[in-house]
Amino acid sequence: MEYCNILTRIEKPVARIILNREEKLNTINVEMVEEILDFIGSIEDDNDIRVLIISGGKNFSAGADVTTFTNIDSMKALAFHKALNSLALKFRESKKIILAMISGYCLGGGFELALSADMRIASRDAILGQPEINLGINAGAGGNVILPRIVGRGKALLMILTGEKIDADRAYNYGIIDVLTESENLSSETEKLSMKIAQKPFNASYLAKMAVNYGSELNIKSALEYEATIFGLLFSTMETKERIGNFLNKKH
Repeated sequence: MEYCNILTRIEKPVARIILNREEKLNTINVEMVEEILDFIGSIEDDNDIRVLIISGGKNFSAGADVTTFTNIDSMKALAFHKALNSLALKFRESKKIILAMISGYCLGGGFELALSADMRIASRDAILGQPEINLGINAGAGGNVILPRIVGRGKALLMILTGEKIDADRAYNYGIIDVLTESENLSSETEKLSMKIAQKPFNASYLAKMAVNYGSELNIKSALEYEATIFGLLFSTMETKERIGNFLNKKH
């Protein structure tokens, strides 16, 4: 299917979404959100696609398309926020391991889109931030919720309340960026990581993602029970049985 606001590519075991509003710094509108959701839905049950990489061009995304806020009423603003929230939840619940490949501006809603990915790989030219407060609005896609879980309450409030943009090195030190590389190596480093992940067992990878995501929302006792259930469940899968068998055979 062809989209207007994103480009897509599938080269199994990896699929790609490239934000395609470069003339507007890849700012996010409702149509872009709907297209991303549609594409993820179209590949969700294809277990041969293991990793989804989302990227921009020169810039990842400078945030929400503020031009759509002209004369917007409270109900339309709420609908836009909920659309962004649905995207954040889809990223967290997807069977795919989602990598955000970040260069240039990664701000506001674009920053929150990257925060919802499972991991973030960025070039040193990346500029990240949560500048919504400068417009008199709050984060619209989980920045008040997800960012504190990554960097802690204090640093999250520092970014949110000042609206300050930070460079890639500082974002890496905060723990926002997981892999930091030079601009010329960004694509190859992302590709290398995606293939390393794609080679791991599908069920174990997906359930590990679920254990981390859901476990962080539970008390420790419940999270450990959830983890134990997943551990037991994997022993019912042929892939786990085969891998354990192969490992033991190598030992003899």
